[in-house]
Amino acid sequence: MRIRHYEQLYQITFLPRLFPINCYVVETPTSLIAIDMGVKKFVDALVKISATTGKKVTQLLLTHAHADHVNGVPYFNERFPTVRIGLSQRDALLLKGDFTPQVGEAQHKIKGSFPKMQIPVDFTFTDQTVIDRLKIIATPGHTPGSVAFFDAATGNLIAGDALQTQGGMAVSGDMNLTFPFPALATWDKSAAISSARKLQQLAPQRLAIGHGAVKVAPAAAMTAAIEHAEQQLK
Repeated sequence: MRIRHYEQLYQITFLPRLFPINCYVVETPTSLIAIDMGVKKFVDALVKISATTGKKVTQLLLTHAHADHVNGVPYFNERFPTVRIGLSQRDALLLKGDFTPQVGEAQHKIKGSFPKMQIPVDFTFTDQTVIDRLKIIATPGHTPGSVAFFDAATGNLIAGDALQTQGGMAVSGDMNLTFPFPALATWDKSAAISSARKLQQLAPQRLAIGHGAVKVAPAAAMTAAIEHAEQQLK
């Protein structure tokens, strides 16, 4: 387990060399907000960060419903029983076993691995909702209800699997042979590109994603990744 600290942002990484899965902790002046909880070991790291900062975890927010982002939630709920857990309204349906594309969505099969156990969710949210200092940005593509969280005060953008940096910057759905798993689990490549462009327009200072290192000053790399994805889609 590896922990790295950026401005008011902690990155916790499970299997950083082999198959990196990330969890993030946003530090506010008074509390900690956890983002994604793919494995149980993240919870123990979160306990240590809470003890080090002297701040309590107040919320757990999930970028999407794939197993590698939510499998640690039941254990988190055991250790932090009073902390509320949130997921997008759209992806909450996936956790209930409803994989039917909705009206207006691409009628593709929803891909990826989903949890086998029940995942507790206390509340749902939609695009443009603001939770504490984080603005929710809908980023459909990897899953129909994928979201990113933008902290305008720091420029930190936590984007789930909308992009990846493991094996090089790539838009979700654009096959990167050195780390192909996000592409293999992507529902709609065209929507993923549109979502990546939306995130690019936020001009983030740091891009924090589900798989790979945090990218500082990511603008040029994001542009190149989007252009490559567009060419591949054609």
